[in-house]
Amino acid sequence: MIPVLVLGIRFDQFPPSVHTKFTFTEAQLCAITIKLRKQTRGDAVIVLSTCDRVELWCENPKIELKEPFLRALSLPVLIWAEHTYSIIGEDALDHLFSLACGLLSPLFGEDQIISQIHTSLIRSRIHGCASPQMEYLFREAITTAKAVQSKVALQVPDETLAMAVYKLLKERKAEKKVLLIGSSALARLVAKVLSGNGYLVSMTFRDLEKVDLLLPEGVQALSYEERFDHFLSFSVVLSITKGMEYTVDLDSPKGPRLFIDLAPVRDINPVLAERVGVEVLTLEDFPVPLPRREAATAQAKRMVLERSNQAVQYLTYRHQVEAAQRMAGQAANDLIFRLNSLLDSQDLDLNFRKNLYETARKVFSHQLYEERKREAAIHRFDLTKQLEGGQASYAGDPDTILEPFHTIEKEGWNLTRISLGSHTGTHMDSPSHLLKTGKTLDQYPLSRFFASAYVMDCRNLTLISPEDIPDLDFSCDAVLFCTAGKAQLSVASANNLLARGVRLFGFDTPNCDRGGDLSFPIHHALFAQDALIIENLVNLEKLVATMVQLTCLPLFFKDADGAPSRVIAATR
Repeated sequence: MIPVLVLGIRFDQFPPSVHTKFTFTEAQLCAITIKLRKQTRGDAVIVLSTCDRVELWCENPKIELKEPFLRALSLPVLIWAEHTYSIIGEDALDHLFSLACGLLSPLFGEDQIISQIHTSLIRSRIHGCASPQMEYLFREAITTAKAVQSKVALQVPDETLAMAVYKLLKERKAEKKVLLIGSSALARLVAKVLSGNGYLVSMTFRDLEKVDLLLPEGVQALSYEERFDHFLSFSVVLSITKGMEYTVDLDSPKGPRLFIDLAPVRDINPVLAERVGVEVLTLEDFPVPLPRREAATAQAKRMVLERSNQAVQYLTYRHQVEAAQRMAGQAANDLIFRLNSLLDSQDLDLNFRKNLYETARKVFSHQLYEERKREAAIHRFDLTKQLEGGQASYAGDPDTILEPFHTIEKEGWNLTRISLGSHTGTHMDSPSHLLKTGKTLDQYPLSRFFASAYVMDCRNLTLISPEDIPDLDFSCDAVLFCTAGKAQLSVASANNLLARGVRLFGFDTPNCDRGGDLSFPIHHALFAQDALIIENLVNLEKLVATMVQLTCLPLFFKDADGAPSRVIAATR
């Protein structure tokens, strides 16, 4: 595991009055960084401060971070502790890369975060609080973010949202005069749609010199500072800015009756809705699809996954370089020792021996490095649903009970009582689950629990028919179906895959048959061919359209008709 822990607070959803608590000067951030490095005794500390969050990045901390972090920020621990979040290991790496790309910012896709991450790294470096590993992670995150920003249009607005606003105003027969606060890309799109449908739109600009470049046709420009001077002329006000302060607050003039706040960070004080005759709508009131954003996000996430996997591979491999060099030197020495008699018989000088040693050492080093790289390139994904006491079981199955039986406080050690059904959580079904003469899991050789599996994306299907099944590699002996609970495997498809030699079938649902169908046609079709079934898998969406090496280890007990299983997928 990458020895990095992140502790942070996201404050953009708090009122603007709270934001001042998170406004730090550069001198303050330097002092906070040094103080936390001393207190945590970590190998490295970086403090990242942005428009919506502040985070502590610590490598190998020696103490719990929450209290020193909050105290360093001059925040009361008891009040703010519940508002913190923590991330560790490879999840922290994915978080950093996504954050750098603007995927986690309220101003989705913004690129200012890149310079903020770079500044935090420089600050840590010049105060002796960085490390080679942390330097590498932050540099790679910045490089990835720049690549994403240059290749992916993250800030292109979706017309679906603008059309939803228009339809709402039309349905309510709102007055045609609309004040739109803000001049962002989304604001301009909304103004264009409303103006094109007969609305008289006035749009505010902080910088009136940009009016000629940004003002949509048919829209009137107003100064942002003078917005309240025109309030009495409008019954509808929309606000779509990128600021962190309220554009419309409690002390604003009365007049408008409908406020629509489409800003990612609240523009309009929600308390305004308490005024008689006033309504405040937000983004949550417009649950429309955002196809452009979704497509851009998917593209960016693919790039993030690729780059973060490369970083994990490098960090895993990097720690083994010293050992590889030592082994290569030992192997070269051993070669020279074994060739001593032959070298003496050829009357070769010492330079030849030195050159032979160096050549052998480099060859061995190269081979060892390549082997370490191959090992580091293996990524493992846990497809197992975590067991929890009291979790819902399949209808009629035993409840899941996980409860302390012995405790350190009483007996001096912890011991948990576990009670559950054999088909609880992520589990494997054997033929004996439904067939009187079917085999139980303990009768299968270990080899049946390892497979080359293809993860099939079925999220856009309702019924999985044989035509939907792609050509599979001849080595494929398992298929995992990523359905998101939407798709159902047909008997024809099950038989098709069985005919191809597939003998392990995995599903992300509690039951591979349709709920309520007690004839269990899929179970019977698979069990008749001695196939095994895995149900209740998770995380398949991360692996769709991918071949993986699957390990599925069910609990080992006598006459197992089924058993909870730990399921791991590995990819290179």
